[in-house]
Amino acid sequence: MSHIRLENVSKVLDANASEAAKVLKLLQQGMSSGEVREQTGYSVGLYDINLSVEAGELHCIMGLSGSGKSTLIRHINRLIDPTQGKIWIDTQHSVGTPDYLDSAERLSDQSRVINVLSLRDKPLQKFRQNNVSMVFQHFGLVPHMTVIQNVAYGLRVRKMPKSERHEIARHWLSEVGLEGIESSYPDELSGGMQQRVGLARALAVDTPIILMDEAFSALDPLIRGQLQDQLLELQHKLNKTIVFITHDIDEAIKLGSRISILNGGRLVQTGTPQQLQDNPADAYVERFMVTKG
Repeated sequence: MSHIRLENVSKVLDANASEAAKVLKLLQQGMSSGEVREQTGYSVGLYDINLSVEAGELHCIMGLSGSGKSTLIRHINRLIDPTQGKIWIDTQHSVGTPDYLDSAERLSDQSRVINVLSLRDKPLQKFRQNNVSMVFQHFGLVPHMTVIQNVAYGLRVRKMPKSERHEIARHWLSEVGLEGIESSYPDELSGGMQQRVGLARALAVDTPIILMDEAFSALDPLIRGQLQDQLLELQHKLNKTIVFITHDIDEAIKLGSRISILNGGRLVQTGTPQQLQDNPADAYVERFMVTKG
């Protein structure tokens, strides 16, 4: 079983259930996302996405602006709920005891594979704390907190004692090359340093899944390359399941063991960089691979 599996996931943006159903029917009849928007006024975020991410895989999701990349990744931790579909997560890798299992739809009575969409309120909060962390494009640091407070924040939410959580935070700051800045505030740091703090914060909570949404795209090329190298080095040691959103094919090829390419909210092709290079599914994929590097 995959660590993450999206099953027939569709998202119609800003539509009520009745209008969304009409949009999905038009898509099923073969209309493109652009044609649907022209006829109905509604945008299709995702349509009929079936995607599996294996445990320990660094999986890149890429496509042009508006292709659905960020919409997709936000479904995994339910920052966005789909119009239809299921999102299965294998919680056997979870931090701590998954006490939300009893409130979740599972593949079977004994399975720890759950449909995240079946969780509500406290069980959903617990699931997020124990399974998924996120690194954002624009860092997402709390400005009035020091660096060490930012890195330790997820552990504070888990009610870990201060001395213990700060010890863990210092360790991960060291791992990302930021020793000695624990008392600094985010606005005192460069963009690259802020993103390293964001990465340390995600690693400190030790969740098995890390979601990275255009995490390096706001940085200049030199710093971006350094952070890519650092991420690969950390992944070699930690073996996390990472879903990494990018619009840059060179970044996707460098980082991803597999790449999924989206176009107009649809999943066009998934494969290794070599598979996409050798056997592109269509002209859209081929253009990415021809223009790489």
